[in-house]
Amino acid sequence: MRAAIYEGLRALLLFPHAGRPQKLGQARKFVTRRYGYLIYYLADESAGEIVVLNVKHPARQRDFEDA
Repeated sequence: MRAAIYEGLRALLLFPHAGRPQKLGQARKFVTRRYGYLIYYLADESAGEIVVLNVKHPARQRDFEDA
């Protein structure tokens, strides 16, 4: 499970806009291929980094909604 989350984070480093935009602010959501974990993050292009806000199991209540 941890490997699936790390794999998703590595994909986000290469493609920071791969996740779906969320209604709240500039947050985006990326779903891992294995296990379907939800990674909520911000893409900071000026700094060339992503800021992870939250990682959730898909069965848990979600903090954000898709735009």
